[in-house]
Amino acid sequence: MQHSCLIIKSDAKVQGLEKYLATSEELFCLGIFNDYDEALNKILDSKPDILFFQVSEKIPLSFLNEILEYVEELPYIVVLSHNTDLAFSCIKKGVSDYLLLPCKEIEIRKSYLKFLKKNKPVEKKTICIKSSGDYHFITIDDIVYLKADNNTTDFFLKNGRTVTAFKTLKCFESQLPFYFLRIHNSYIVNSNFVSRINLGKSKCYLFNNEIVLSFSRTYKENIDALINRIAD
Repeated sequence: MQHSCLIIKSDAKVQGLEKYLATSEELFCLGIFNDYDEALNKILDSKPDILFFQVSEKIPLSFLNEILEYVEELPYIVVLSHNTDLAFSCIKKGVSDYLLLPCKEIEIRKSYLKFLKKNKPVEKKTICIKSSGDYHFITIDDIVYLKADNNTTDFFLKNGRTVTAFKTLKCFESQLPFYFLRIHNSYIVNSNFVSRINLGKSKCYLFNNEIVLSFSRTYKENIDALINRIAD
């Protein structure tokens, strides 16, 4: 099972961590931020499992207090630092782990294993789609993409079937796992089926390039996450 993560950093490159995430099959990076408002918005929107947080003057440790104003509990927080000066303050804030930069692969792996030990996976495997009194129970990983059609949503499955639900695309956005990313007002894609991104043509290719969808610059963060995943 994959878990989602997000990075808040002040360094140009968070040594060791970004290299680890580039090859990790367990962690999906939803984005890298060094702006206070953008970071907060993404955390509240995507609710990452793990937050790698390099404290800075721009985004101080008190940032965690603001997150708690809007969510019931913090994600698993791993503070990144070049020294141990913040260690005691982090303990008082309830931070889960503390890694020294540059991060060694073994230390990142140990931190992730500690996270797994505290957070037993509960994975939603099916979604119920009601269509004219007919209830379809669809395996989530069989969904290639979703398309909005006025007040209905079409689910396109890997076996070629299409199932229509009488709900808007927005209704399903919060029900799907983090690896389903919105790329357009009309489309949500399963990142596991994305095979190519063409920035010049604003096209997203799925299912070994058999399906071509347009994407919008409005969802640039999600496009960047897809590019990073494919590139790695």
